Amino acid sequence: MKVKLMQFVGTRNKSDMLMYLAHVLTKINKRVLIIDSTQNQWYRNGYTRMSKGQHVYDFQGIDILSDVTNWLDIEESLKKTGETHVNYDVILVDIDSAEILEQEWPEFHERFYVGDFDRAHQLRDVNLIDTLIHTTLNTAIKRITLASKYKLNAEYFDTILSARLGKDIQWRSMNYIFEPDEIGEELRNYMQHEQDIPYKRLNKQYKDLLCEMISALYGLHINDVKDAMKPNFFRRSSNPKKAKTLKIFESTESAKA
Repeated sequence: MKVKLMQFVGTRNKSDMLMYLAHVLTKINKRVLIIDSTQNQWYRNGYTRMSKGQHVYDFQGIDILSDVTNWLDIEESLKKTGETHVNYDVILVDIDSAEILEQEWPEFHERFYVGDFDRAHQLRDVNLIDTLIHTTLNTAIKRITLASKYKLNAEYFDTILSARLGKDIQWRSMNYIFEPDEIGEELRNYMQHEQDIPYKRLNKQYKDLLCEMISALYGLHINDVKDAMKPNFFRRSSNPKKAKTLKIFESTESAKA
């Protein structure tokens, strides 16, 4: 099966989200590689214990590759470990700067903008998305917004983005909006220091988001993805269902209604 390439763009630290997503993917028997192309090297500095000269780090069955800024870097680094990108089922690429977005990248199966209500992030993200739109032929992009208890006008970011682009952006499919766990930072710190992924402690909405993303990527029924996260004795003994996308998050259009 051809490797699935997923790109995640945004200036907020989204490393914990990608770690959780990769964790769910491993539970449906996918081999996953996370590419750390962030300016702060969030994964290398936060999650790995890489020694000098080490290229790939195994974190609970998830491979992490850091210090790479383009696709050629990735291939060369993997080659040094006897690997190649085709050995993976899914590759998640985390990018948070326009400079790296402008490098050579292959066509992605899924592209996500991950943002929040932080105004500094939003202003910098406008530049990121502007760069993305002008450096790729495929501008289809899904949006994930990590909301807060502060009720920001849902159209604020789209307004400043449209002013920059000179046109309205059409987010592909659903516009995922959810409020993360209040203990999100605590869980990220736990994951970094204990080298353990606390997926079970995420709230239901967060888990549903991750399962929905994988359901859409592979055309799986969302309940089959959820079952994969349960202990064996809790799993349903039934044949896999045909794909069914559940509208568990508010779409852009419904939000404006």
